Amino acid sequence: MGLTAIKQIRPRDDDDAVVLSPMDRALERRLVTPARALAAAGVLAIAALAAYAYVEYGLNRTLSVDPARLSFSTAAYGTFREYIPVTGNIVPRTTVFLDAVEGGQVTDVYVEAGAIVEAGETLARLKNTNLQLEVIGREAQLTEQLNNLSSMRLSFEQNRLGHRRELIELDYRIDRLERHIAQREPLVRSGGATRGELDDLEAELRYLRALRAAVLEAQRVDEELQATQMERLQEAIDAMNLNLGIARENLENLVITAPIPGQLTLFEANVGESKAPGQRIGQIDELGAFKVSAFIDEFYLPRVTLGQIATLELAGNAHELEVTKIYPDVRNRQFEVELSFLGDAPALIRRGQTVRMRLDIGEPADSLVVANGAFHDDTGGRWVFVVDPSGERAVRRSVRFGRRNPEGIEVLEGLREGERIVTSSYESLMDYDRIELGMSGR
Repeated sequence: MGLTAIKQIRPRDDDDAVVLSPMDRALERRLVTPARALAAAGVLAIAALAAYAYVEYGLNRTLSVDPARLSFSTAAYGTFREYIPVTGNIVPRTTVFLDAVEGGQVTDVYVEAGAIVEAGETLARLKNTNLQLEVIGREAQLTEQLNNLSSMRLSFEQNRLGHRRELIELDYRIDRLERHIAQREPLVRSGGATRGELDDLEAELRYLRALRAAVLEAQRVDEELQATQMERLQEAIDAMNLNLGIARENLENLVITAPIPGQLTLFEANVGESKAPGQRIGQIDELGAFKVSAFIDEFYLPRVTLGQIATLELAGNAHELEVTKIYPDVRNRQFEVELSFLGDAPALIRRGQTVRMRLDIGEPADSLVVANGAFHDDTGGRWVFVVDPSGERAVRRSVRFGRRNPEGIEVLEGLREGERIVTSSYESLMDYDRIELGMSGR
């Protein structure tokens, strides 16, 4: 039939083996084929993509945020000024309080609260009968002491004159006796007088001389005693004069006068009203001269010192003030400071007006600075979200900040010039490591 005989080859142990003809050729099986390689490559690509996605999106917690909801700042070098915002009130530079020194009953009132007064102008008059009687009594005591002093001086002068008379008398007698003795001595030698008579005269002379010495000693003692007594009495009179002067001054204080020119911003005095000693009845504020009283958070108490400068912006003009007084007592977690204008106060300010200032508490320095924002309070300044160059994402990074003011923060570590960070609140971003901005950040 013209058909080529086919030799059947069967393996001895395999009934299903393929029967090959003499024209057939046996081919070896390949483990790696193009199809298999392509499939393996696809599997590897999928695995790599899955691994990348796991690393990027699994290990790194990511959140997609619309950049329009965020605010950004670029780190840049500039002059950093450490200051704190301070809110204060305009108050008069000088305020004088009017008190009833001794108290009394109001008899006359000459002005009303709000009036402009001149220095020395009488404002009101009080009456205090007890004080008037006290002054009269002290005047009487002083008069009595003055009379005593006059009497003592008269007595001392009489004693001095008495001693003087005694000395004159003794000197006269001694002189006569000495001349008499001189006359008797020749008579004794010639026998015209006895020696006993001469001895009696000499004894009398010695007596008179001793008596004169005693009178001189008595005069000296009296003068010393008189000087001491006069000094003590004069001291007592001076003290009484001082007390009387104070009493009279208190009596004069019953007339309330203005100690300085200004405005009588407070005055509480009505005719017939009784005022207790030391009770406040009025207040005078200096006109046209002001200072600022401000309260600052107690956190800055160690940083605020006398002489620091604050800047006040008013009507487009900058005015400088100096810290002149610091009250260290803390009330409601704040302490009070007073600031005086360097130069004339602005013409636009008024008493009681609220002003805002910047108080410098550190020296200016050139450093890397970013804008201040709510992020600092959320992270404590330990880390930020840094926007990558593409602007499509922001990655969490540890940083270290230094000083801070309401406008900027000093960068110490973790950022380079030109890098941008997210400065808005991190309240909803605290649990994420990366932010997908979705579009190029602003």
